[in-house]
Amino acid sequence: MSFCALSRRVTLWTTLLAIATVPQSALAQAAPKIPSTNASSETDAAEPKGEVDVPQGLPAEPVMQYVAPKSIEMLIGVRITAPDGNMYGTLATTVFPTPWPEQTVEIVETSLPPTTQAQFRDLPGGNRQWMFFAPTIPAGAVVEATVKVRITKSHIVGPEDTLRFKIPKRLSRDLQQFMSNSPYIETNAGEVRKIVREVDASEPLTDWKKVEQLYDWVRDNITYQRGDLKTVREALRDKTGDCEEMTSTFVALCRAARVPARCVWVPNHCYPEFYLEDEQGEGHWFPCQVAGTRNFGSMPDYLPILQKGDRFKVPEKSEVQRYIADYLSSKKVLGRNDPQVEFIRQMLGDAVNLRAPDLAEQADQADPSVIDPDGSAK
Repeated sequence: MSFCALSRRVTLWTTLLAIATVPQSALAQAAPKIPSTNASSETDAAEPKGEVDVPQGLPAEPVMQYVAPKSIEMLIGVRITAPDGNMYGTLATTVFPTPWPEQTVEIVETSLPPTTQAQFRDLPGGNRQWMFFAPTIPAGAVVEATVKVRITKSHIVGPEDTLRFKIPKRLSRDLQQFMSNSPYIETNAGEVRKIVREVDASEPLTDWKKVEQLYDWVRDNITYQRGDLKTVREALRDKTGDCEEMTSTFVALCRAARVPARCVWVPNHCYPEFYLEDEQGEGHWFPCQVAGTRNFGSMPDYLPILQKGDRFKVPEKSEVQRYIADYLSSKKVLGRNDPQVEFIRQMLGDAVNLRAPDLAEQADQADPSVIDPDGSAK
């Protein structure tokens, strides 16, 4: 199942999950804390600084501008229904939004049942999980834990002068993770490298133009079509895909061209970011909308960012994960039936009307008067 299917904006999903053993280390990763408005040191190394050196006496101009901020509220949490027997040592984890240059996050309210606990686990790249632990859930009981957050998101206006940006010659250790293969993203595939060679043969005038040609190649050659999640190689073979395949293909092309790139996940949608350096050697992440209205280097979108990256390692999973997926486990479950779990990511108030860019464009093309606040995904 794809992330877009796991990220419906307004709906609460119900999934029957098999019961696994809870790793003892899973509950000791981080002490409970409120998210800071400061990103982690690992993120600071890769995120844009926002200013460059200019001759003395002239004001510094930001590489990107963050404009028209809008605050929305969102409910994040879990609802667990025990079967016809007690549940012991239950752990649930889900992704939790964190601050980025274009986004701030504030906890408004936390609701936890008695005897339960919740805490955060920081992950590489500035991402975070919310962890909920219930020592005992009685047979047939329904336990719900939620966090209400206020997210202020700004539109990103890209730079006017793009001649100054270059592909980095040396990469820090933090950036190396955005250069290799990821789940469903085969950076080293022959088909991917062939496209990069074709773009190189056209002799782009600047590194920015080179990345833009890779971007346009995806938009011109991959037809938007919703369906089951595919690898980059499968998307190139079929010449079809939705936001996930189009984003993954662009990320793979960038990495094959020695440009760091990553996926950005928002409710019901994803888009890519690529990394270039300015003349001072400062690195900057630039967003672009591959599926939906064309936006290269800018991002006029208010959907909250849930996570950035596409190669995650968490204690509950032995293999590398494409995204920070929801997880439920218990040490012991009695009874004959399986428990039920609903992971909650619910937009509140006017935020329910925010639509994923690719779905919004389809609705507008079909009927400009149509508004689809739910925006179901594949």
